[in-house]
Amino acid sequence: MLKQMSYKKIIICVCAAVAVIAVALVVLLSKKEEAFRSIMVYDVEGSAVIERETVGSMDAAENLYLESGDRVSVAAQSSMRMKLDDDKYVMAEADTVFSVEAEGTDADSKTKICLEQGAITNEIQHPLSEGSQYETSTPNSVMAVRGTIYRVELYVDENGDQNTKLCCFQGKVGTKPILPDGTYGEEILVPAGSEVTVYQDGTMGEVKDIAYEELPGQAIENLISMAENGQSMTGIALEELTQLASEKADVSEASESEAPQTEQAEQSETVETAAKDAAEEKADVQMQAKADTGKKVTAQSAENGQDASTAKQPAEQPLPQPQVMPNTPPKAVVPVNNSNVENNNAEGGDVQEDNNGNDSADDESDDDSDDDRSDHDKPDKDKPDHDKPSKPVTYTVTFVYQGKTFATQTVLVGETVSAPVLMPAQSGEWDFDFTTKIEANTTISWK
Repeated sequence: MLKQMSYKKIIICVCAAVAVIAVALVVLLSKKEEAFRSIMVYDVEGSAVIERETVGSMDAAENLYLESGDRVSVAAQSSMRMKLDDDKYVMAEADTVFSVEAEGTDADSKTKICLEQGAITNEIQHPLSEGSQYETSTPNSVMAVRGTIYRVELYVDENGDQNTKLCCFQGKVGTKPILPDGTYGEEILVPAGSEVTVYQDGTMGEVKDIAYEELPGQAIENLISMAENGQSMTGIALEELTQLASEKADVSEASESEAPQTEQAEQSETVETAAKDAAEEKADVQMQAKADTGKKVTAQSAENGQDASTAKQPAEQPLPQPQVMPNTPPKAVVPVNNSNVENNNAEGGDVQEDNNGNDSADDESDDDSDDDRSDHDKPDKDKPDHDKPSKPVTYTVTFVYQGKTFATQTVLVGETVSAPVLMPAQSGEWDFDFTTKIEANTTISWK
């Protein structure tokens, strides 16, 4: 009998233990399931990057689930919407960087958005439970809510200080500044329809009505989307938001249309500068040519027994004009050494006048006579000119874009032209081989 009683007790204890284990498992499993927080990329326009410590970087895409601790970077001219659980949304604007932390259960959820750059709009559709928290932090402030719609923007002012601007569209937001020593300042409540600025040094500006007209276009579009889904914004109606969005779109289009005009004005200024530089360069070439010619005349005078101070200097020549070939220079008059003439007469040498009107004497030096004959046999343009400086020949190179002059350059004959530093368009090229030497006025088109 006692033995049977012992077996029964053992069976009862085992059953009780199994029951306890089963209950514990159920509790643990239910807690694990409740602890799961859903963080999902809801919409992406443009591009955004997700950084995860265990994985690295990945491109954001719709329906991509995030983990607590992920860091999000939204690119320029892009935007992204994120959905937490089923009733919380974070709308990030262009050039925005933030990280997200989400833990706990429905009863004690803890959500924190750490904004590092840019701007986000938060929408909490249902009031949080008593044990739950939802915060947005920046380097100089912390904002806590229970159920509201608000926008937080980090911006740098003209002094280089990084400030936080808070706009509350619905509900109210409790805001604490973070002081330079790391402690928190006094919390203030910002009601719906109001905005406040928290400055880098921890001071706070005046709480005032939201300046909706100062909000960027993306923020206005976010408000319109929420208003169309039944949300109301204090201080402005859906029709006013729509009108404001239309006005901002018109301003944006006007700015884009003015951009090409500004670029064209800058190009014109560049062309004028290039033309001025070319004119100065041309003047420098002329002065250098005059200086070289003066040296040449002085040297010739010295060789012919003339005083360098009384040597005839060449007349000032006008600036060379493009597309004008140099005229045939006058026949060169070769100076005659008087002593040689006297010697030739004394020896019975005959002095003759050639067909060109130049006095020539039979000289025993074959070199001199050969030089004279070679000069007469040369074409006019190749004959040495002893009376005036050589005229530098230049040509004009014109760069044409869409049928209009884009730039001009003045180039010495036989030299190459350089492509303009400023390009008329982002794609295309000049239809020309820039290693080609310039021998005439040239037009180069953009293709």
